[in-house]
Amino acid sequence: MDEQMVAVGGRAFQVSSGGSGPVTLVILSGSNILFPGLEYAPLADALREWYSVLIPSKFGYGFSDLTEAPRDVDTVVEEYRRVLAALKHPFPVVLAAHSMGFLEALHWASKYPEEISALVGLDPATPDAYQNMDLASVLHHLEHLGRPDWKRAILFQLVSHSLLRRCPASVRKDLVPAARRNFASIVWINEAKALPHSIRQIRQEGPPASVPTLFLLSNGKGTPLPKEEWRMCARNYLSAFSTSSFHLFELPHDLYRQRPKEIADTVHRFLLDHL
Repeated sequence: MDEQMVAVGGRAFQVSSGGSGPVTLVILSGSNILFPGLEYAPLADALREWYSVLIPSKFGYGFSDLTEAPRDVDTVVEEYRRVLAALKHPFPVVLAAHSMGFLEALHWASKYPEEISALVGLDPATPDAYQNMDLASVLHHLEHLGRPDWKRAILFQLVSHSLLRRCPASVRKDLVPAARRNFASIVWINEAKALPHSIRQIRQEGPPASVPTLFLLSNGKGTPLPKEEWRMCARNYLSAFSTSSFHLFELPHDLYRQRPKEIADTVHRFLLDHL
């Protein structure tokens, strides 16, 4: 994947890109992914045979700058749109979104339906998946991790090996400064603060039911819910879409890393049928 920095509001925004197909597929990261360009690279590599693939790293992710701006879905989606405009990628695009990133995809498709040709949920978090979660406790935990800065630095040292173990060994040392900066940063905290409002907003908007939508669902491992409850939340939400499909995998929440070629083939077959 090629890496470039795009200026958005005077701040640097990292985008990983590859492929040269006529359709642009944008992979939206889940929450608290330190380096989206590396995390989703195996899937992007499998998709680039057919698509122009973009992996934008939100502010506070990857090598993008930090920001203290609100992290609600509306703000984040507008930043994504400015990035695509700067790169001159034509609309409509396909959004393939992992976990909490699917909330951003839903809002994007609801607000700008002419810009989105299809949605792909990579084990997506739907609004109903949050209804029994204690989001206030999640925020409190992040604030406890992130403040003061000396405490956050010590915690990072303790967990850095685990956080970076999925990254290529050849680049881990170079990733440490950005990983230390991103870990439990103000961006993570502000995302958690904004999450309840974003969920309410997406509930009010309702599903963008006319957009063809594919769900690739895990066994729930790595999510906050048991397997069947996680899958049921997703399938109930998907039932509102006029054109939809789902596939069940006995794989954890990062299923896109476990079998990237199989996931890419499933996505491609769906898009061939419905674009």
